[in-house]
Amino acid sequence: MKNKLALILGTLFIITMFVGCNIEPEDPLLLYETEINGGWIAFTKNDFAEAYLRFHQAIEVDSLKAEAYSGLAWILFKQDSLEKAIVMFDSAETMTVPNASLFAGHAFALNALKSYASSNQFSDVALQLDPAWYFPFLGGLNVNDLIVLKAENFFMLGDFPQSFREVNKINPEFKAALDTPSGQAALAAEIEKLKKY
Repeated sequence: MKNKLALILGTLFIITMFVGCNIEPEDPLLLYETEINGGWIAFTKNDFAEAYLRFHQAIEVDSLKAEAYSGLAWILFKQDSLEKAIVMFDSAETMTVPNASLFAGHAFALNALKSYASSNQFSDVALQLDPAWYFPFLGGLNVNDLIVLKAENFFMLGDFPQSFREVNKINPEFKAALDTPSGQAALAAEIEKLKKY
């Protein structure tokens, strides 16, 4: 009799626990953040198939937020699918809450396509959005890398004084006679030395 009573009470307790637990569908915001975080973790491991899947799953949860599209664009950039990366960066910029990393990625992709003036424009947007920009998912890119990118862009556009000014933001000790071929060569060498991306 005691065993039967214990069994009944145990069963009632379990039923009460299940009924008491208000089992809701997972919070969409939490689910979105989980997929985004999983995507970036996979990206840092160069597991682009997993990153691609996670960013797409984030889009299924919320198709209006920019970060998942930005993640897809960074994947394409890393895979040297530059034209596709540009299209994806363009799409991401029309979504809600675009961040500095989106515009920075766009700037790097445009530089790789030799679209130097446009690359500078997107670098400026990224720096305006976040003057202390840091991107931990690709070797710790940061604001200095954007400044070097701008220096390279200005150099390639033939604007050596502006390129020099960008370099001096990082290395104030650097000097070069920009009106001479040797000075321009020194500036180019300094830009290469400062690049890490």
